Amino acid sequence: MSTTIKLYGTERCHKTKYYQSFFKDNNLPFTFLDVEQNEIYAEELRGLYENRKLNFPTITIGQKKLRNPNKDELEKWLNKLIPSRLNIVHEKDNKRFILDINGDIAKIDYQLRDNKMYLIHSEVPYNLRGQGIGKILVKKTFEQLTKEGYKAIAVCSYIKAVASRSEKWRDIIEH
Repeated sequence: MSTTIKLYGTERCHKTKYYQSFFKDNNLPFTFLDVEQNEIYAEELRGLYENRKLNFPTITIGQKKLRNPNKDELEKWLNKLIPSRLNIVHEKDNKRFILDINGDIAKIDYQLRDNKMYLIHSEVPYNLRGQGIGKILVKKTFEQLTKEGYKAIAVCSYIKAVASRSEKWRDIIEH
């Protein structure tokens, strides 16, 4: 995960403790910045707000600032900004693999022939493009194929391109 999570707060704050537990329970690396113990952290937090107040707890995920978010809001932003944490779903009835990012569906469609999976189409919703989600989708699909014991043929040009960039998938993906 390349997106940095910072938690500005204090050890005495129950909400700060809640967020620390949340990140640990979800295996999300984060940096805790105690704004009472360190004036540099306090000044960094003041710099995030026009009123220059110590509004804690505040969480930053990359460039996104969240002031005391509820669990659903925090989950929504984590899913959007760190889609690698999401699980791929194999919808066998619909012949596709999906990543559900807050209701927006990134997908790979396939056809089964001769016990091989032909990966024919990949799609990321327009509003999520340019964030690396397509690459995450393809890699998670390859990992799922490996778990399920499938061999696949990359028909879609984007899937071919991702597969060709790594020797890791050579055993399961034909170009």
